[in-house]
Amino acid sequence: MATQTTAPRLSVIMCTYNPRPDLIARALRAVSVQTLPVAEFELVVVDNNSSPALEAGRLERLAGRPVNLVMQTLQGLTYARVAGIEASNAQLICFIDDDNEIAPDYLENALKIASDEPALGMFGGVADGALERRIGAAKAAFLPFLGVRNLGAQELTGSGRNWGPWEPIGAGLCVRRAIAEQYAAFVNTTQSAGGLGRRGGALLSGEDSLISRIGDRLGFEGGYRPALSLRHHITAPRLTLRYLARLMEGHGRSYVILENICGRDVEIVGGAKGRKKLFMHFLHRLKSEGPHMAAGMFFWDLGNFRQSREQKNIRDLLAEIAHPEK
Repeated sequence: MATQTTAPRLSVIMCTYNPRPDLIARALRAVSVQTLPVAEFELVVVDNNSSPALEAGRLERLAGRPVNLVMQTLQGLTYARVAGIEASNAQLICFIDDDNEIAPDYLENALKIASDEPALGMFGGVADGALERRIGAAKAAFLPFLGVRNLGAQELTGSGRNWGPWEPIGAGLCVRRAIAEQYAAFVNTTQSAGGLGRRGGALLSGEDSLISRIGDRLGFEGGYRPALSLRHHITAPRLTLRYLARLMEGHGRSYVILENICGRDVEIVGGAKGRKKLFMHFLHRLKSEGPHMAAGMFFWDLGNFRQSREQKNIRDLLAEIAHPEK
């Protein structure tokens, strides 16, 4: 297939690891029917150690356009994104997952938002869930942690320094190149940053929030823009109670890692006092938010507790090495 000759206005980066064939085909076909002319955007696919490895020819047939296939052997979504950033060329980057089906006007609307709002550095929109199996209320409460989000028709804008509904999630995340390049440089020089994001079976997160924190340091705001919409296909194995419990623990761990990367300490409570705190948090949520949320957030607290304790042990060890007792 002929290569792109004009400079792209937007780079689409899809990071993937052992994708399910039908889902990545949907994702690529959604790219192929965009209202934005083909010459105005490029498509970068990062293969993060898939087995078997992806083939550029098949990807191009599905996407109906040239594909820059990049191999990243360092395992993890964070490293895959960095490889995609380094291989891309446009001033606006849009990250989509291999199970995201973006609306036909997604890329066109993204460029318009970026042009109309120069203070907005990182933004996303509606991510409706397309669930492979029916679920009850107990599991539905945790769909936002799976990358399903619809906050309605009102636009939201806020500081990337703090958590909030304006902070974009990874599905359909749009970010300006200045932020993306700083993010890549930070990951390449900060070992702990690579610990964020999914890595094979490890269900960590926080890589999207790190982008927002870096954007804030560069003077940009974050935003939720409902003009952007996509369908996020959630497979049946990701809707089991076991998976959701592991997911919530991963989110709790990621919070501690991200806060430490940003130079903000997290309270560490170990031993019997820590276990009591976990129990008291559970009881409080049971009364205020109901049994479903209390059960799920227990695993978030558990991950938070375990990660903060591990990082305290590492800090204590480093302090002991630096200042041994005489």
